[in-house]
Amino acid sequence: MKNTVTNFNNLNNTQKVNYVKNLLFNSDINDALDVLLKNEKKDLQIIDTIIKTLKDKLIIERIKAQYNLEDTKYVKPFVYSRIIATLCFHNKQIILNNLLKKMDEGQKKEVAAYEYQNKTDVSLNSKIFNKYCLKYKQEVLSSLELDKTEVLMLDEVKEKYNSMYKNKGKKNNHVIYMVLAFIVLFIITGFLIGNCIKIEKKYEGLIYPGIYLNDINLSSKKVSELKSIIEKEKNRIESGTITITNVNGDYEFTYKELGVKLDSSDLEKQIKDYNSNLSFFRKMKMIKENKRVKTFYLNGIISEDIIDNIILLLQNKLNVSTRNDGIIIDDNHNVYYDKGISGFKLDVDKTKVEIKEAFKKLEEEKKLEVSGKVINHEVKYGYLSSINKKVSTYTTYFVNAGNRGHNINLASTRLNGTVLLPGETFSYLKVVGPYGASNGYLPAPIYLNGDTSTANGGGVCQLASTLYMAQLKAGMQTISRRGHTFAPNYVPKGLDATVYSNTTDYKFKNNYNYPVYVVSYVKGNYLTVDIWTNENALGGKTFEPYSIASNGGYLAYLKIIQDGKVIETKYLDRSVYKAH
Repeated sequence: MKNTVTNFNNLNNTQKVNYVKNLLFNSDINDALDVLLKNEKKDLQIIDTIIKTLKDKLIIERIKAQYNLEDTKYVKPFVYSRIIATLCFHNKQIILNNLLKKMDEGQKKEVAAYEYQNKTDVSLNSKIFNKYCLKYKQEVLSSLELDKTEVLMLDEVKEKYNSMYKNKGKKNNHVIYMVLAFIVLFIITGFLIGNCIKIEKKYEGLIYPGIYLNDINLSSKKVSELKSIIEKEKNRIESGTITITNVNGDYEFTYKELGVKLDSSDLEKQIKDYNSNLSFFRKMKMIKENKRVKTFYLNGIISEDIIDNIILLLQNKLNVSTRNDGIIIDDNHNVYYDKGISGFKLDVDKTKVEIKEAFKKLEEEKKLEVSGKVINHEVKYGYLSSINKKVSTYTTYFVNAGNRGHNINLASTRLNGTVLLPGETFSYLKVVGPYGASNGYLPAPIYLNGDTSTANGGGVCQLASTLYMAQLKAGMQTISRRGHTFAPNYVPKGLDATVYSNTTDYKFKNNYNYPVYVVSYVKGNYLTVDIWTNENALGGKTFEPYSIASNGGYLAYLKIIQDGKVIETKYLDRSVYKAH
């Protein structure tokens, strides 16, 4: 195996469990344990993680099927057995001692039963294993089934016979021993055959061990029940799903949606014929070993018309044009990072062949990766993928009509979609300006030199003030801000921001470790600015700007709040306005 357990201790608990599950599910268990346990420490972290994965039903069923275990109850002792064998192989005696010491009496007894019944030499030859488990040996061996014990007796007699045949040098002794051994073997064999006949009779009308329908173990099921078992399995699978995968993800369909049905017409007869035509010795071997020998499958019934319909469905689902990554703003002005998709065009001929092959053996859950032409998309804006939360918003009212309404709408459009990287400074003039006619702005009322006047771009200050409030509520640092000559009525006094030509700019800095995305939009007579960034950018803090009247002016402050408490109040600026 190429897998390693590099930095296993650096993984979190969930990652550790998922890593072990992946190894156990996709690898031979001996290889998987070899990779894991050669790095085990005295604290048994890896072994504990392995045992945790045995709570997963999918892992249990996988191990049971992969190693032909008769029942799921044998999976855990089987895994313990393989763990013990692996630790012995790598001579990790201290870890093995710690493991057995940590196990309770019930667990040790269960593992001992498995080891002694299966004659696992590695464990039985281990001094440490016998130190903890030898006391259970006699109880385990006495509980073995009669037919298994007798089969072991036969094996021992044969072994003695072979040993005598090889080692005796004199001809007469050789003949005598052979005759005696033959007599003993004949008597015991006759006895065992008699018992085997009794065992065979127990299976009259039953299915022998090792015969499966899909993953259903038919062992000891009544032959008369086959029809209902097959029908139940047929209904279960027809209600199952097939997952079609391609470069852009997974698409799940039920077999019924696709029009696929199962052929069970001859399956009952096939199983009955196989079961009844087994030879005597084949039956005995299957009973003794109890391993999967023969599997029957329910085949899918699928016509060319059904395949054509499936192909049409897949073309509608999977054929797409390339879309590169970027930020998307939905109809509700929410911001999402879209990673984009690769272009895909289904290869009809290859996919038809793949579908026919996949439907030869249907399972309740099946995966099929279809063929097609892929045109990879570009990833240009991956640095924006961390944007996932609106951290502040502010709305002001205006009369959405005339030149001033036009200018506010135009400025809002230009501000919308602004990106500020960490440490970058925003300039209102660079993003929204210049405010002249050549940039689309129309004449509208403004304040100029302490008086009212008319100039191109009148109204853009309302957007600047709305943005200023959203910026303060997001906790970002103000670099340059100037108040109006006359106090506006769309934000609190002392919390406005004016801009003019190229002489008066409004600036602030993104002091987060994450990029910022500004959303600006007009709905009816309302102008809104939202600021989006990563949910962790503000560190759990919220910010509340406010102002108070003082000595003919207004002092602006910013409350910093965490866990419902004001942890700091910052002074922002002083604004003095002329009276109208």
